[in-house]
Amino acid sequence: RQRQMCIRDRGTGGHSSMPPEKGSLVLAAEIIEMLNQERMPAFLTAPVIAFLDRIGGSMGVAQRTAIANRWLLESPLLRSFESNPATNALVRTTTAITMARGSDAANVLASEAEVTVNFRLLPGNTTAQVKRHVENICKDVHAFEMIRTSLAGLYPGTIVTPYLTLGGTDAYKYEAVSPNVYRFMPVLLTEQEQGTIHNENESISLENYGRMIAYFRDLIRNYR
Repeated sequence: RQRQMCIRDRGTGGHSSMPPEKGSLVLAAEIIEMLNQERMPAFLTAPVIAFLDRIGGSMGVAQRTAIANRWLLESPLLRSFESNPATNALVRTTTAITMARGSDAANVLASEAEVTVNFRLLPGNTTAQVKRHVENICKDVHAFEMIRTSLAGLYPGTIVTPYLTLGGTDAYKYEAVSPNVYRFMPVLLTEQEQGTIHNENESISLENYGRMIAYFRDLIRNYR
């Protein structure tokens, strides 16, 4: 069985004279590399085990030993299958990057890139397992990158880095619907403004209020 999966990512579009640090095609390339490196796990299916049992006696000493002692030597046996594209397809669901699409013009940055991946499912693997595999690979690339991309477009030169939120916030309520909650507010607080947090006359400036509107509008507009 084969399945095609289309993966789309969004980045900062525009003219190539002012490229962002990571455009949509760069993000797509990172996904392609991770899909190529982090493949579906290899395992011996019942038909392949039956095949080995029947031909093992006609093979060399090393191969016969590995086949006869699969309980002990299954790992090196799998590695020998993985070393060749033809036999690799016998022990795992294969991942083939077959198509990619970005901008239609040489001097235009694509705001969206698309990658098509062909999976040949090994008996024992399901479409749902493949989907989870791809989602696990993509989530680390895109969740934080979407925040970074929005900030890079709105505030060029801003350093974006993970950090621990020291105080308790209402963001914990979102943990019921998502395992990944980013406690981030795009404001520039002065020392005086920080002092008003949970204090009398707690407030932010109109400039910071505008920054928050611009950021969330950009994030929602570009959310894939």
